Amino acid sequence: MRVGPTDHSIDKRKYIRLKSIFPVEFRIISSPEEKESTQSWHQGYTCNVSEGGLYLETAHLDEAMLAQANKMQVTLELLISIPLSSQPVHVRAKIVRFHHTQRKGVPHYFLGLQFLEIDCSDCGHMLSQARLWSVSTPTLVSVLVFLSLFFLASGFYNYYLRVNNQKLVDYLAQAQQEEIHTRALITEIDREKEMLSVQMKQYAEGLTERQRLTSVYEELVQRENRIADRLQLLERQKIDMQKTVVEKMNQWLKNHQSPLTGLILSFEGNVGVVKDWAFIYDQALAAYVFLLFDNERSARHILNFFKNTIKDNFQGFHNAYYYDSGDVAEYTIHSGPNIWVGISIMQYMHKTKDRYYLPVARAIADWLMTLQDKDPEGGIKGGPQFTWFATEHNLDAYAFFGMMYQMTQEEKYKIAQKKVLSWLKTYAMIPNGRDYQSPPINRGRGDATIATDTFAWSLAAVGPKRLRQLKMNPEEIMNFAEEHCAVTVFFRRPSGVQIEVSGFDFAKYANMPRGGMISPEWTSQMIVSYQILSRYFFQRNRVIQANYYADKAKWYLNELNKLIISSSSVKGQGEGCLPYATLPDADTGHGWTTPLGTTTCSVAGTAYMIMAIKEFNPLVLD
Repeated sequence: MRVGPTDHSIDKRKYIRLKSIFPVEFRIISSPEEKESTQSWHQGYTCNVSEGGLYLETAHLDEAMLAQANKMQVTLELLISIPLSSQPVHVRAKIVRFHHTQRKGVPHYFLGLQFLEIDCSDCGHMLSQARLWSVSTPTLVSVLVFLSLFFLASGFYNYYLRVNNQKLVDYLAQAQQEEIHTRALITEIDREKEMLSVQMKQYAEGLTERQRLTSVYEELVQRENRIADRLQLLERQKIDMQKTVVEKMNQWLKNHQSPLTGLILSFEGNVGVVKDWAFIYDQALAAYVFLLFDNERSARHILNFFKNTIKDNFQGFHNAYYYDSGDVAEYTIHSGPNIWVGISIMQYMHKTKDRYYLPVARAIADWLMTLQDKDPEGGIKGGPQFTWFATEHNLDAYAFFGMMYQMTQEEKYKIAQKKVLSWLKTYAMIPNGRDYQSPPINRGRGDATIATDTFAWSLAAVGPKRLRQLKMNPEEIMNFAEEHCAVTVFFRRPSGVQIEVSGFDFAKYANMPRGGMISPEWTSQMIVSYQILSRYFFQRNRVIQANYYADKAKWYLNELNKLIISSSSVKGQGEGCLPYATLPDADTGHGWTTPLGTTTCSVAGTAYMIMAIKEFNPLVLD
């Protein structure tokens, strides 16, 4: 049941004054008949509520909203977040009062709203939550006692969930190990069958020996059939478990989003100096995942941070902020992470058709072009305070400028993309006919260091077809990466079990005194690129090559199942996640070290594996 306009006035005396505020998202609806608004979302907080309406405060209104709000009688769509509710309350209301004031030079706007449409149960729930804060002291004490008991029971329940989540991810790793062992048994049986077939031909005239060999052969067939049945069961169970674990990995990301800033904690646990940091690169990755799960609201919460943080004369976002306060944690400004923020806005726009964050993406793109203008070759250096040029940053910029042109049709972004491609052709890409001991993609200008991500993202950003037009062989690029960067290592799971895992290192492991280690993030990047290559060959009816690269992607993805662990933090609640790398405090070979912990989780490792499972390439609008 839904209620329409009420006769309740917007008299302040009928409102419940809130000691706790409800976060609200709202946007204009152009007409009463409109089913879904195309206007931008704004954020605010309730000051007070009643069964007839509410009073709303916000510090950010764009010009279009201000013009409409001053006219009054404007219809709004609202999403009101209520504590202890999994879903926000959906409301339609009209503006019946509007004024603004200044606080420390910052404008604050107040909107009096009258409900036009709200579900009765939602209204009752919202009011009951509001009344909770206006009850008498004895009643409040009783409520607090009840809540204490509730949270105690909830703690036991969360412990139960944590234990079961840990069992689930451990069993998935065990199932993966058993599947590998089972496939090895089938391969061994096939070899034995082949040898018996040869022997049976040799004893064609010796009936007794032939009968014996035939009996052995039939026993092998029966054994193989039993093992194959077990393998099919394992595969079905693993698919079901992986689907559940992926949902839990998504939940792990949501659990680490600050309700105040919208930022996602990059690492959990005792990870050293980066504790409580939110790297802006990780924020982009988390936004992609939320969009993949149709959780546009959480993606907006991330992007709102950048919308509210950006200043006039923009010179780039800092690399990291404290996730709970939004204060700067790392003052360095790199081009690459800023590009990824811009790409996340493009992906959001592409999916939602909401252009609210386009000014942020445009500010990033225009700032990058000022850096580009300073290089005669059209490349983008590592940041405003640096002189080095990274291939990875320029591959990302190639993708970002292409998206900006696709979404805005502004010619300047197409020109900027062409300049980046020219730089890549000159300094990064070594065409066919090269020395096959050197990398097909350089790490940067004058830098032939092997970096796995440059191989993977050359396919993801430029694409196999364009690479071939540039006289680059995408298969050679991937084969070189596997030959020099693929590793097999032992990883000790939190349960204490040590397992063998294959994946990709950050660099050429043979040159590293630490030995090999696996990066779930960079391994997932390689998986996505194998998937791209497989689709490329399928489209050209080259089925054998398509299946070969599809199998490569599947094999490495299965290997990553072994690295999924259960979060040990209170926030993580035992949900599934992946570590940043299989070695702690280890040199990546590219100027930074891995975090201290291997049994604590990272946004990069977790988000990228989800993208690999979903076969999502973040560097194209698909």
